Amino acid sequence: MQNNEFPSEVSLCLSGGAARGAFHLGVLSVLEENNVQIKAISGSSVGALIGGSLACGKNSKEIFDILKSKAFKKVFKFSLGKGYIFKVDMDAEVISSLIDKNSFSELDIFLDLAVTNVTEAKVQYYNSGDNLKKIIRASCSISPLIQSVHLEGKLFTDGGMTDNFPIQRLKHLAYKTIGVNLYPNNPNEPKSIIAWVKKMIYLAWYSHNIQKIGLCDIYVTHSTLNKLSTFTFKDIDKAYELGRSEMKKVYAEYTNS
Repeated sequence: MQNNEFPSEVSLCLSGGAARGAFHLGVLSVLEENNVQIKAISGSSVGALIGGSLACGKNSKEIFDILKSKAFKKVFKFSLGKGYIFKVDMDAEVISSLIDKNSFSELDIFLDLAVTNVTEAKVQYYNSGDNLKKIIRASCSISPLIQSVHLEGKLFTDGGMTDNFPIQRLKHLAYKTIGVNLYPNNPNEPKSIIAWVKKMIYLAWYSHNIQKIGLCDIYVTHSTLNKLSTFTFKDIDKAYELGRSEMKKVYAEYTNS
């Protein structure tokens, strides 16, 4: 490539990854600083939450400040013994500050979200309808950790279980696609039986993403993500700064090559 200009308009795929989602926000902050417009988003799990917030008109700083707040942490209510460990108060004011629109048609950006239809054992996608907040809630429901969602007479849970990187949902659009993956390949050799079991489950799941990575015009991830906490907020600042540094690197390589 010679004298490349980074695309001024892009579509964006945001994978799931729970608290690692701060990496998404670091990436987004660099795109915003360079006046790159997000025209379409696909996402799963925390990618659905961040994508939905962006589509509602929020910027990366606003979202990051909310995710770091005590109010956001309080929306997770301990509820052991009911088939899940936590339930999420989607009516909390802090959630409404992120997702303040009810219908996909009200959004500023095209949004396509993946959820897992447990009843019919398949992935299901939504980009229209009047259940925006509930669909985002379903896509973030990491069962049995977080309470699943009933919608349209069916049971739904975390979209990341069946499609954690739904970039193919953007390929019909006329924009360059940026894929941000919070689960990079981990080449480390397992050292115990339990570690091997985890590794094999991960490989079976990750293999579905390998071909999708090839659909990205620009792919952003970092091996250090494997060392950051997924289900606690202790590494949220590290994830954010890692996203910023990696996106700066990608941006510089693209424009200077």
